[in-house]
Amino acid sequence: MKLLILTCLVICSLAAYTVEGVGTEVLEKSICVSLTTQRLPIKNIKTYTIKEGSVKAVIFITRRGFKICADPQAAWVKKAVQKIDRKNISQAKPTGA
Repeated sequence: MKLLILTCLVICSLAAYTVEGVGTEVLEKSICVSLTTQRLPIKNIKTYTIKEGSVKAVIFITRRGFKICADPQAAWVKKAVQKIDRKNISQAKPTGA
């Protein structure tokens, strides 16, 4: 009886590690639990992503790869997003070669 229970536990735990979701079934691993109030220098921000969920946030990704969650309603966050968008658009323009 103990062997049967142990076998079931092993199979269930293996199934938990091997099951993968498809598309939207995959849960996001990086979830913001708090938002920074400290302004980030725009020169240190590489890109950003917007997360909708229980905590709405703009996740800034720095040049060093750090992810920092910020309040999307904060004025400095809105300005930073606009500047990053403008910078990315100007870099994406063809040079006419």
